[in-house]
Amino acid sequence: MDALTLLKSLQNAGCEFAVQVPGIGGVATRVATAEQALRLPQDKQGVFAELMGLEREEYLLWQGDQGAVYCSGTTTKGMPCRQYIVGARHLAPQSWKAQRAAGGYCAVHGGSR
Repeated sequence: MDALTLLKSLQNAGCEFAVQVPGIGGVATRVATAEQALRLPQDKQGVFAELMGLEREEYLLWQGDQGAVYCSGTTTKGMPCRQYIVGARHLAPQSWKAQRAAGGYCAVHGGSR
C-alpha cells in the first residue's frame, strides 16, 4: 500500500489531518486533504497557501506584510507609496486578497476609515 492510499484509508476511517498554518499573530488550524498531507513535508508553503485559499506567492506576501495592503498612491518622487491603506491591516487572507484587488489609499493620499 502506498502512502497516499494509506492516508486516504485513514481519512475514510474518520481521521482528519489538522495542520497548524502560520498566520497573522499566531496559527490557524486547517484540515488538509490526504494529498495535501502527503505533500506537506516537501511543499510546506504551497500547502499552507492552499489551506488559506491563496496562491503560494500570495500567501508569502500576506504573511510577510502581516495582512496589510499598501496604498495605491505614489510619492512626490513618483515612487509607490509604502504606507498602508487606511483600515487594511491584519486582514484575514480572503479580505487581504480582495483589498489588494480593489486598491485604496493611506491617510496622506486621501484614504479614510
